[in-house]
Amino acid sequence: MRVPLGWLRDYIDFDLSTDELVRLLSLHSQEVDGVERFGVESGEVVVGEVVEFGPHPDADKLNVAKVDLGGSEVQIVAGAPNPYPGARIPVVLPGSILAGGQKLKKAKLRGLESYGMMMSERELGVSGDHEGILLLDDSYEVGRPVEDYFPVGETVLEIDVMPNRPDLWGVIGVARELAAILGTDFRIPETRFETGGSPTEDYTLRVEDPELCPRYDLRRVSGMPAGERSPLGMRRRLHAAGMRPVNRVVDATNYTMLETGQPIHAFDAAKVRDGIVVRRARSGERMTMLDGHTRELDEEMLVIADEERGLVVAGVMGAEDAEVDDSTTDVLVEVATFVGRNILETSQRLGLRTDASGRYERGLDPEAVSYARDRVTALLADAGGVVAADVLSHYPEKPEPARVRLRPERAGLLLGTEIGEEEAADKLRLLGCGVNGEDGALSVEVPTFRRDLTREADLIEEVGRLVGLDRVPEELPATATPGGLTPDQEKLRVLRRVLADLGLAEAITYPFGPDRWHESLGVDPAKTVRIANPLSEEAANLRGLLLPGLLDAAARNRAHGSRGGAMFEVGRGFEPDPAPDREAAIRFRMTGEGGPEEPGSRRLMGVLESHRVCGVMFGAITPGSWNEPARNAGFFEAKGVVERILPGASFAPQDRPRPFLHPGRAAAIGTPDGQEAGWIGELHPDTARSFGLQGMAVAAFELEVEHCEPDPVSGFEAFANVPAVGMDLALVVDESVRVGEMLGAVRSDGGPLLEEARLFDVYAGGQVPEGHKSVALGLTFRGGETLTDAWVKEELDRIARMLGERFGARVREG
Repeated sequence: MRVPLGWLRDYIDFDLSTDELVRLLSLHSQEVDGVERFGVESGEVVVGEVVEFGPHPDADKLNVAKVDLGGSEVQIVAGAPNPYPGARIPVVLPGSILAGGQKLKKAKLRGLESYGMMMSERELGVSGDHEGILLLDDSYEVGRPVEDYFPVGETVLEIDVMPNRPDLWGVIGVARELAAILGTDFRIPETRFETGGSPTEDYTLRVEDPELCPRYDLRRVSGMPAGERSPLGMRRRLHAAGMRPVNRVVDATNYTMLETGQPIHAFDAAKVRDGIVVRRARSGERMTMLDGHTRELDEEMLVIADEERGLVVAGVMGAEDAEVDDSTTDVLVEVATFVGRNILETSQRLGLRTDASGRYERGLDPEAVSYARDRVTALLADAGGVVAADVLSHYPEKPEPARVRLRPERAGLLLGTEIGEEEAADKLRLLGCGVNGEDGALSVEVPTFRRDLTREADLIEEVGRLVGLDRVPEELPATATPGGLTPDQEKLRVLRRVLADLGLAEAITYPFGPDRWHESLGVDPAKTVRIANPLSEEAANLRGLLLPGLLDAAARNRAHGSRGGAMFEVGRGFEPDPAPDREAAIRFRMTGEGGPEEPGSRRLMGVLESHRVCGVMFGAITPGSWNEPARNAGFFEAKGVVERILPGASFAPQDRPRPFLHPGRAAAIGTPDGQEAGWIGELHPDTARSFGLQGMAVAAFELEVEHCEPDPVSGFEAFANVPAVGMDLALVVDESVRVGEMLGAVRSDGGPLLEEARLFDVYAGGQVPEGHKSVALGLTFRGGETLTDAWVKEELDRIARMLGERFGARVREG
């Protein structure tokens, strides 16, 4: 928002330098991005009258003028050809400083002295026109300072208005804000005009889509002088605010928009057929706009039309068909409010952003329409127009001011400094709020132009910035909450440290992935969360597993010459979780209301997130050396890692393993209490090939973090100083019996003397009955004293009997 300070001073009195004003606004309101100056910063500009004017004798493109400055006559050399004897022009005298810091001096141009400079509109900051000298009318007295008629210099602040403050998109709004900061009053222009023009009711108004148009007012002004330029002061302010002066009607609408923040559109009434219709665009409807481009509209866009064709894309730009031009004498003035989101989407789809759309999309106050309508009407009446007595208006429902309760003690807690009840009330009244005391608190009625103030915290923030955040003491607030990590945070930290100690490098990959992952992993695309507006084809889906991101990372390492490695990632996996009640889900997402009663349920979000840890080992995990061979990735290497982060884990073969795992080298991971925690296995050769890891062993695992119980502390056991006794036990069992379960039973119930149990042979064939297999276990016994053969034999027989009872095992003979 560009704010000329001369314009701002019309509405508020302040005695601050530009630097002080910039600092004040930046500390208490909005950031000031820059300061720009126009015209003459210091010096003297007087009204001169051209006495003689002719070409320079020694330069084809220069002219020489004799100019009367009111009692003295000077010679000025200029390049502009438009001055003539008798013309009154502004002359800046030597010693003056122009915008940009240039100091004007007496000069000699091609042999002729030049005293001062005749000014163009651009040099005086009136407009961007630099084709000729600014010609003044006869009301300007020769010799008088131009400053007596209009300012010759202007300073403009470029304010970066936050999106939640549409009330600051007008100079009046900035004046209101500055008045609140300074604790003073501000004023707004009066809107006086006489009526008696052609009636507005000669036309009709029909709003077909009131949901997108909360208010629409239409008023007619007839008898406008055709093709007249706006007064110099108005053109000068429009130019300083960043807009190009056009004609008296258009300038009045733009001037009012810059002043109030409310966009306004004027139709040439002679070009409007029958009346105004506010409707959605028709499918395939096309419109040639004021920029000369024809655009195709869609049914989501709001259009202002007459009974035959579209005239304006609402809130964005008008069409050529009803444009106000130099022949216009009768206008229909539109002042309306549209739904900001619709204007934003329309502007984006058309690729067209205007001053009006930038204001509408932030959500304007319907109550501001009345003043803006009367203000632009008064400006048109000042230009010679005759105002209609009647107004066509669509305003079915007025917005109710919000009421918010403010507790002064709560304000003190949030701001870190004590705020008195009266002080808070005074600051809020300066912002236009109605304030009443109520049970030790303040009941605040928020004006409709401040829709961003909906909560107690919003009001406290307003009070804080007006009071001044420099009042907050520079000390940390007291708190009774002890520091430290939560149990979940502590577990994650330990999990990462354990995996790093085991030789795995932590990786962080994107949670998005391409469609090729579906085919590579054999995953059903319907079980993947698709992104509606992906950044690229490589980020089209939310990952269901952490595995493919790590496999891509492994492939990149291999492409750079790595012979193998091990890495892990702790992150989120996503899967579709359609809500049973779609309307309840939408309400829950938008408002947070109507959520499920059961704690921790996420059924209303449409996506189920799970916290997981995934590890990938590929190729040579540790390189070989002269005395130790390389250790390659495999199922049992991954299994050893899992047993460290999930002590007591069980590994059960799956009848139908995941399609990306080797069918004979994969298992489901179970917790000690029987819950499924994840999966483990070697990668299927086809899957490895699709990720560029062909010919390289790859093993992986993925677990739910909630099931992990990493314990980095290894328990110490004293070394026994007595010899161990090793015994072998060969058993015959049914071929359906799982050897791992037998080993688990031996280790858990083998007795205090059993130190180690291992499997060293499984045999099926001759000498073993059909449908059975021979399982050979190696058992090591050790006690506090040297064991005897009889003692060991007794333990061995007890273990054999236990296995016979549980698994139907019998000792193999022979």
